[in-house]
Amino acid sequence: MKKSGETPRSDSRQLIIASTREELKKNGILGLRVADVAEGAHCSITQIYRFFGDRDGLLAQVLGDMYDEIISGAFDAYMQKIRLMDSITVDDLVNSMPLPSHPQSMQNQEIRMQILATSVNNSQLRQRIEAISKSVYSGWQAAIEEVQGKLPEGVRVDWRVVNIMLLVQNMYYRTLLGDEGFTDEEYRQFLKDKFTLS
Repeated sequence: MKKSGETPRSDSRQLIIASTREELKKNGILGLRVADVAEGAHCSITQIYRFFGDRDGLLAQVLGDMYDEIISGAFDAYMQKIRLMDSITVDDLVNSMPLPSHPQSMQNQEIRMQILATSVNNSQLRQRIEAISKSVYSGWQAAIEEVQGKLPEGVRVDWRVVNIMLLVQNMYYRTLLGDEGFTDEEYRQFLKDKFTLS
């Protein structure tokens, strides 16, 4: 039975997750201290370890959630645009893609790179982002069939662009190049050229 004034177990867990996110914003992954998370969540370090096992377990949960939000959010936003169209052209496919220079895209790419770097030495996080990536990839495979059905008859799209370039490579390196990288228009033209099979 819960004592008066005691926080329910699920609420404590959510407070720890929220505190971890706040500490990540302030100090980054390398600067994250479990003691600071405990202070922000008004709990003990022992309680954090009870929920998540250790610092790696805590990071696997929180960074995994963030990775899922970024990846699934991008997919959902793209498909929401596509599903509003009765028919689709290659231009529609390209113009619905997020642009490399969009501030939110750039921020998401940097966060995603940090998460991927952290997963190299955090096997729990690695397993989580692998599962998320496979799930989203599966969603893209279903989306390709949906989109193909909306393209004009005779238009053939090279779906390797989605499978190889967009899902695997994405725009990581463009984010790192800043103003010296390709422009949004160059990106769109590249996609148009690559999407269309002759």
